Amino acid sequence: MTDEWKPTKELIDWAKGHFSQMSIGGVWMPEGSGLTYVKVDEKKWRLKSMIDTDESKANHDRMKMLMWDVGIVIIDDEPSMLPVPTSAEEAYMQEVHMKREIAQSWADKDGTLLVEMGLEEVYPEYIEDKEILLENGDVQNVEIWAFRPTNPNTGEQLSIDPDDYHLLMGDKYFMRFKHDGMVYSALSRQEMVEHIDEQKGVGVSSTGVGSKHIEGGDGEEAKIPPWMWGTYCLVESADGEEE
Repeated sequence: MTDEWKPTKELIDWAKGHFSQMSIGGVWMPEGSGLTYVKVDEKKWRLKSMIDTDESKANHDRMKMLMWDVGIVIIDDEPSMLPVPTSAEEAYMQEVHMKREIAQSWADKDGTLLVEMGLEEVYPEYIEDKEILLENGDVQNVEIWAFRPTNPNTGEQLSIDPDDYHLLMGDKYFMRFKHDGMVYSALSRQEMVEHIDEQKGVGVSSTGVGSKHIEGGDGEEAKIPPWMWGTYCLVESADGEEE
């Protein structure tokens, strides 16, 4: 019963950080919930769609409780009601399709689609540290990152939430960052094995990435995107040549 469910302190602390990092207009689809939300502003979200099941409705009731506890109001007057999938595979494909369909239609205020802004050449940028007040009174610093393409028709620079960029471009472009003219691209486990076997001690063109800053040839340090921590990366110059 949803009236017996209460968000834990850990969940509330996570929600404060997660919701504050998302950009206005960002879309969130809680995994396996059957729900899609859009961030209207810092204190207001809208339920965009819901799979027509009792489980999804119960999930939405829980989500309203969680968001209320972090100071957010959900508008849920006119969500799109989606048909119930007939299998787990169909449910997964429906969710993937929904995410891609939503992302591909995102546009700037002049109508220019985000996918037409050269996102392949855009890398994550550190914006600022933001303090989040936890339930126990402690303050936690959260790093705010964004991808900042330029609208070719207006010349205006946009700010895309990392989760939204991931949805738009997939792992290939999301799991990389650029520093000092070098591009660090995360390798899968199989790619790591193949890369190490091919190198056989010739040159250094890959490295493990931790959570600390890295220093470039100019002596300047750069932050590392949190989602890249703990990955093993191929290191190439920006023009595509391995170093």
